[in-house]
Amino acid sequence: MKTLTKLLLLAACLPAAACLANAADTDPVATVEINAQRDPEWIGYRRAYKAAAFFAPFVRTRPLIQAHLQVRPLRPDLPLDGLRLSVAGARTRFEVAVDAMGRATLPMEKQAYEDDAVITLNRQKGNYYFSGRYSIRERDDGLYDASLLREACEQLLAAQRASGYRMRLLGKQCAGVTIVYAAGSTPEVALEAGGAAPRMLAAQAAHPFEDGSMGLYQVVTVRFADLPAGARVNAVTRPLALGTVYE
Repeated sequence: MKTLTKLLLLAACLPAAACLANAADTDPVATVEINAQRDPEWIGYRRAYKAAAFFAPFVRTRPLIQAHLQVRPLRPDLPLDGLRLSVAGARTRFEVAVDAMGRATLPMEKQAYEDDAVITLNRQKGNYYFSGRYSIRERDDGLYDASLLREACEQLLAAQRASGYRMRLLGKQCAGVTIVYAAGSTPEVALEAGGAAPRMLAAQAAHPFEDGSMGLYQVVTVRFADLPAGARVNAVTRPLALGTVYE
């Protein structure tokens, strides 16, 4: 499972992912008539809130990982640039930032919950869907001790198992991590060990997630078996995301 985290967090709490596709027809924030019949592709804020609340305990006790709502394309040619989520209810209206990997952190707003506001995406319907994603927390300084990466991988694997994917991950063990960068970029990632000169780690074009729907990215794979004792990975170029490798 050489991917960024083979988990669709919201799938455990929500219907099939295809039912979660969401978009406004045009780029401006859509006007939502709350009392009208809802479009089946819209996400109810209350349901998303409950899903986020369900997964919160699994990361609260595992400080090296994080969980996000994620917007994912149905085809690899669909861009993630400029995505924006809008939350609109009878007494609620705000936007939620989406990062370069389609990840967003849903604010836990009481008013939006009471309104059961609607979450829409500034894209045409039928091209994107909502799921969830565990990933390793990025560090501002870009420095990752080998022991920290191992622990982060173990925390992520344990969170996945605890939140509903125990059977799928039966027998799997942490073998490494993936460091993900934008396609076409030339990231600088170095392996530092002892007093030796840093060794640059090569990135390769690869799919960051399990199904290839997001196209190719530049991915640096760091295998724990290749790390000397006391080694450190220096991600000089800040990554878009960090994931795990299981075997």
